[in-house]
Amino acid sequence: MQFILDNNFIIDVLTGRKGENRLEVTLLYQLIKNKQAAISSSQLHNLRYVIKKNYSSHESDYFKIERKLTFIKTPSYINLDETMAMIDIEDYLIELSAKASNAKIITADKVFLEYSPFTISPLTAYNKLLLEHDSVSFLPLKAINDQYTVGLEQAIDRVLTSGWYLLGNEVKAFETEYAQYCGAQHCIGVANGLDALRLILKAYIEMGAMSEGDEIIVPANTYIASILAITDNRLVPVLVEPDVNSYNIDSGLIEAKITPKTKGIMIVHLYGQNAMNEQIAQLTQKHNLKLIEDCAQAQGVYWGEKRAGNMSDAAGHSFYPGKNLGALGDGGAVTTNNNELAQVIRAIANYGSIKKYENKYQGLNSRLDEIQAAILRVKLQGLDGDNQRRREIAQYYIENIKNTDVILPKVLNCTSSIENCTSHVWHLFVVRTKNRANLQTYLTENGIQTMIHYPIPPHQQEAYNEWNKTTYPITEQIHAEVLSLPISPVMQKEEVERVVSTVNNWK
Repeated sequence: MQFILDNNFIIDVLTGRKGENRLEVTLLYQLIKNKQAAISSSQLHNLRYVIKKNYSSHESDYFKIERKLTFIKTPSYINLDETMAMIDIEDYLIELSAKASNAKIITADKVFLEYSPFTISPLTAYNKLLLEHDSVSFLPLKAINDQYTVGLEQAIDRVLTSGWYLLGNEVKAFETEYAQYCGAQHCIGVANGLDALRLILKAYIEMGAMSEGDEIIVPANTYIASILAITDNRLVPVLVEPDVNSYNIDSGLIEAKITPKTKGIMIVHLYGQNAMNEQIAQLTQKHNLKLIEDCAQAQGVYWGEKRAGNMSDAAGHSFYPGKNLGALGDGGAVTTNNNELAQVIRAIANYGSIKKYENKYQGLNSRLDEIQAAILRVKLQGLDGDNQRRREIAQYYIENIKNTDVILPKVLNCTSSIENCTSHVWHLFVVRTKNRANLQTYLTENGIQTMIHYPIPPHQQEAYNEWNKTTYPITEQIHAEVLSLPISPVMQKEEVERVVSTVNNWK
């Protein structure tokens, strides 16, 4: 949770004017450390004025604090007829900021505490902070996005001011920036990651490179979206078992599955680890197959000098909020170096139209909107840093989890330390155990959230009941044993250590 610091709280910390203020100082330190301390933009002028006029000897200390705070803007929807505005306009403006950002206002003002549901006393805030840090969230999306608050607000305001909401400058700019990031010539923003994969295959069909009934090789343990994209185009998924160590498709099993009807291989960089290798590259050349990447979980991962999105003929990307590069809603993209493919995908995604009201293809409506594009532009700037923090956490887990009943993930082809190995971006940190339910229950009881990615493999889903009698032993073992531990760029050192000690204490 974000906390807005009322003026009196900051002054109490600076001056100790109420005598012993150790609680306030400790609380402020923790809030700043956890990036949860903020002030409303409406406070800034008055706070600086009061400090300069009445507490000038503390002015330099105040500015040291101010530089460490997040600033939350005051919303434009001010209603001076509201009762609270009649009581104290300054408190009312701070409250509007708190309401807009789902924050609590830390204040010692008894009147403010009494009438505003958005206020909290320093002592209550301190206890709440202790309670919050007594648990470890699996993926605290709000905290992740709070790092980008100022940039996100500026981006959204920019779109609102422009009055342009689809196929505008923000999408064009993001497409350029993301293509450059991936090292690809083209990026086409689309509505979501599933559509990105659907559109690639649909475009290949329109171009005559594939036709109904052709086969696409895909890992058997992937998330079902990879397979949905294939069957939606009336192509045939051919499932191949994964390597139990990397969880990615076992390249040694691919060639045996290739038939005259095989037209492509879809690799999935599952959990954030690169799935590409020389054997796959050679197979695509030898059999003249299209190579498609599912990059939904792997923005920023490398294979040699190439990043995900530039290892293949075409790649689909997801910007679902929980991804390493997540929007504040659905979003996706296709990257490719093929000029014709890019042009066809862009047209199909826009109702099959190259020129307005002229439809060349039986297309879809799948477009990345301006607000999500603007948001992604902000978060793209921090993606490499966020991925690096994930690597550091993964290395600590791997070096310190010593429970012999827990199988740790392995990074293949890594010649350096985990934190320096760019072939994994750790979208998920997935362990395995034969007693998964017991471990998950134990961790939950000890305040650590976990998730299962994924409990039911595609071939056992009701949606594909024609496969239900088939068996893929390695896939089934993985789906029965995997458990994802918390990992995110905002995890604190104490949280990582707590996860390790709790896992190690499980019997």
